[in-house]
Amino acid sequence: ASSNALAITVNSTASPSVTINASNTNICVGNNVTFTATPSNGGISPSYQWKLNGTNVGTNSSTFSSTTLANGNIITCLMTSNATCASPGSILSNSIAMTVTSPVVPTISITANKTTICSGNAISFSSTITNGGASPAYQWKVNGINVGTNSPTFNTSTLLNADVVTCVLTSNATCITSATANSNAINITVNSSMAPSVNISA
Repeated sequence: ASSNALAITVNSTASPSVTINASNTNICVGNNVTFTATPSNGGISPSYQWKLNGTNVGTNSSTFSSTTLANGNIITCLMTSNATCASPGSILSNSIAMTVTSPVVPTISITANKTTICSGNAISFSSTITNGGASPAYQWKVNGINVGTNSPTFNTSTLLNADVVTCVLTSNATCITSATANSNAINITVNSSMAPSVNISA
């Protein structure tokens, strides 16, 4: 007598893998970054263990977010697959290195080649800045009114006595505490022109 027949299903070995990416890898201190894991052969419900410099962080989720990353931190993810015939069962992702920049403060100071002139004389103003970025913008002002052009220098021959010259810097540097910075003020003394005369008597 012959028995019934049993059909055997042999599944091929599945090689799990996981790749992670970040919403941003170059950030300012306190910025939020979200990491996302993309599994292959992870099965129906793979599990995730995120790691920061090798130490467990986050939850069992395909994403991990943080606002407390520091410069040089390394993020990885260990995925455990529940796919049939997964080998190995757990696999470590690629690593992502973070660049985190501390906040900087833009500053501007201005100087003049002279502060006391005669009416109609020319004065040249120049600026010195820090943390202005690759293409800072300048707005010169006389008594709070915009003058000049977008330039680190300002030349004029139309100042009046007691005029006050300042400049506003707009920075495009990364991780700045404020986009604009105000310079020191320079007070100008303008003496009226005088026509010399002489009288003689005998």
